Amino acid sequence: LMNILEARRSLIEQALSLKEPLEIYLAAGNRLALSISLSAFSYPAIEAAAFLRRAGADITRVRKLFRNDMDSYKARAEIVRRAELVLGRYAISTYDGNALASPTGVGSQAANELHNINSVKASFVLTDFQSRIYISARSIDEVNVQLIMERLGGGGHMNIAGAQLSDISLENARKKLIYVIEDMEREGAIT
Repeated sequence: LMNILEARRSLIEQALSLKEPLEIYLAAGNRLALSISLSAFSYPAIEAAAFLRRAGADITRVRKLFRNDMDSYKARAEIVRRAELVLGRYAISTYDGNALASPTGVGSQAANELHNINSVKASFVLTDFQSRIYISARSIDEVNVQLIMERLGGGGHMNIAGAQLSDISLENARKKLIYVIEDMEREGAIT
């Protein structure tokens, strides 16, 4: 929710500073809020930028709206670099959440990037933030990540899901996720 509110506030502030019609940015902010909640700045963010362009916003200024800061970019790259493949098709990575104001958003972005790798059927990024483990799960309709996240007390959609775990370390949460995936494969619940 904070990511959505921050993005809307940022759009409004930039619209005011750019002297462009505020309603263009408010409409895009609503589209962007949905984009963030669904997939944290991937294809839907590009769609929001295209909407801004069609609405008359300066494309250079629009591109600047969707930039990442260096710390977030480096954190996302590190999450992707550290990912491991489980059973040859599930990419799993962890992030301790240090040094970022919104580490769960970066975790979601990294999960989006991981599921774009050949042979990866589903991706999972576990982020430690404020004494909880947040799991972002992604797939491209080959594995129903919602079912996996439901086993961990979460939910979502077939291709985008998540869960939050309390009273568990990042490493133990990772092991628990792997156990659930392996167990579901044995049961035939996922393939």
